[in-house]
Amino acid sequence: IQGAKVGAVIAQSFARIFYRNCINCGFYPIELPDALQKINDGDELEIDYKAGTIFNKTQGTTIPFTPLPDFALEIVNDGGLLQHIKKQK
Repeated sequence: IQGAKVGAVIAQSFARIFYRNCINCGFYPIELPDALQKINDGDELEIDYKAGTIFNKTQGTTIPFTPLPDFALEIVNDGGLLQHIKKQK
């Protein structure tokens, strides 16, 4: 995932360990139970992580999601847990 320069992972649900590993590796996990009904392969998305919205540029629709808590968002924005810890020193 890191090699593909992925910024977010959108899924209907996550195993808790994968969800936490996404944050620790600097990816934003977005749980969207109806993702398959609202997003198609090839759709261009614009994500506002703080507001908790996905704008589907292809379909012209906005999809809300529950954003990460601020502490987790900070870890993701820092590039993952290791980078976050280094930044704190």
